[in-house]
Amino acid sequence: MNKTFYWVMAASLATIALFSQCTKPTLVGADILDQDQSDLVRSDSFTVLTRSIPWDTVITYDPDGGASLTRYPLGGIMDPLLGNSSTTVYFELLPSYGFSEPDFTNAVLDSIVLTLHIDTTRILGTPVSSTNLDVFRLMENIPDEELTTQRSLTLSSSPLGTYSGPIWPAPVSTSVDYVGAIDTQTLAHVRIPLDLALGMELMALDSATLVSDSAFIQVLNGFGVRFRDPINAYAGFYIQSSNTALNLYYSVDTLHYQAKWVPSSTESKKHYAYDIDRSGVTYPDLLANNTAADSVHVIQGVNGFDLEVNFPHLPQQEPVLVNLAMLELTVCYLDGATSNPFGPPAQLEIYTYEDDRLILVDDVVFALGSGVFGLENYFGGVPLTLDNQRTTYRFNLSAQVQKIILGEASPTLYVRVRQRESYPTQSFICGASSPDGAPKLTITYSRLNP
Repeated sequence: MNKTFYWVMAASLATIALFSQCTKPTLVGADILDQDQSDLVRSDSFTVLTRSIPWDTVITYDPDGGASLTRYPLGGIMDPLLGNSSTTVYFELLPSYGFSEPDFTNAVLDSIVLTLHIDTTRILGTPVSSTNLDVFRLMENIPDEELTTQRSLTLSSSPLGTYSGPIWPAPVSTSVDYVGAIDTQTLAHVRIPLDLALGMELMALDSATLVSDSAFIQVLNGFGVRFRDPINAYAGFYIQSSNTALNLYYSVDTLHYQAKWVPSSTESKKHYAYDIDRSGVTYPDLLANNTAADSVHVIQGVNGFDLEVNFPHLPQQEPVLVNLAMLELTVCYLDGATSNPFGPPAQLEIYTYEDDRLILVDDVVFALGSGVFGLENYFGGVPLTLDNQRTTYRFNLSAQVQKIILGEASPTLYVRVRQRESYPTQSFICGASSPDGAPKLTITYSRLNP
């Protein structure tokens, strides 16, 4: 009896011990790996070399694809750190769609007015309360060739008209259209009365010239607009807007009429020149001779600077499966600049060279084409304020880094402002020698043959 009891107790304890062992986590195949344990996933940081490089290839007119821009940065910025900049915008106006041949017989010129749509949603900087915007006559046709921002065109020696007043808030004025009866509408745009001599010249043209696109622009090549003085800001000049037009108002007896010329999205051309004076700037060497050893680099839109990023040791790595590759760039501040009124850019992109062409990296292409993730969520490239109050850009470069490791892509990439043709924002990026946050590439990966 007693022996039976002891055997039952022993069996019960053995069963409890067995179930206790079975409740512990068990690694599948542990018996195989016990003698040769290996981490399947590893994370390493890699050397990153960065420098600022000038990039002057903003194309403003492409005869094969039409104008590449819709809103042109118009203004002038006083930047004692990096240089003072200004732009001039050139554009053609053509007879409006459905333009009926005007009859100037016994006509009396009332006025000739150029209306410009200034898009204040694209304001950069802090414009002065009142300024002078001059309109010049373009003295040459905009060429049928690709133009860069470095190309300036010839303008009349004196302006045809001047707008004096505020740009921000957007000036609101009344637009007048003579279509049967007088039709008025209140719009946020700039109306600039032009020299009446231009109106008289147009009214003296033969009827065929007035209604023909090609013939008309040989007489009136177009216009150039620019601010007379720096306004310490850029505004978006929306040329393709229906609010941008040349209106000639005239009367015959007691009746009022209007002839109108407008931008054409398919035929008229636009261009702008970006000029910058870097004489006397505080940091001349920062832009002229920027190297990977410098503590600060510059990224700037329009006719500005890209950031070259090089991963010198990636091609030497053994083939691995990249789970996540994260590039971090920290925003710095220059001595003498308490803040950056022209940045940081809201979105940065990264490019690479393939077949002698600058193209977006695969991670950006995937993000832009995805209706689920989106550029900001998948790729990143937006300014983030971290716990240490430093502003940092993070980029998901998993696909591109995988190609670099496999030897299918160059280890040199280029960071630039997204839609840099329209956004002249700038940012200062910490270099490798900066104590505030050197650039860093962190890769989490799995070995293909662990």
